[in-house]
Amino acid sequence: MSGGRGYEGGRTRMGTKVILNVYDLSPINDYLYAIGMGIHHSGVEILGREYSFASGGGIFDSSPKDAPGAKFRESIDLREDFGPDRYNL
Repeated sequence: MSGGRGYEGGRTRMGTKVILNVYDLSPINDYLYAIGMGIHHSGVEILGREYSFASGGGIFDSSPKDAPGAKFRESIDLREDFGPDRYNL
């Protein structure tokens, strides 16, 4: 904590890259994804670690794009790609 500014959560002047990694949990997603549906898992990647939630396990961290029992589908850069005009939440 130099300079008297205190802890800033890993932020820099350029910001911290935050990525949403999306995984398929079922082979049926091969058909459902085209119509905007599916059974998915997701994790948030920050500073080289991925954070997820699992029922019974709570919040945990792991290596990015490596979710046991799931097939990686895509990464979404939340700083650049995320917005109301791109995704219907």
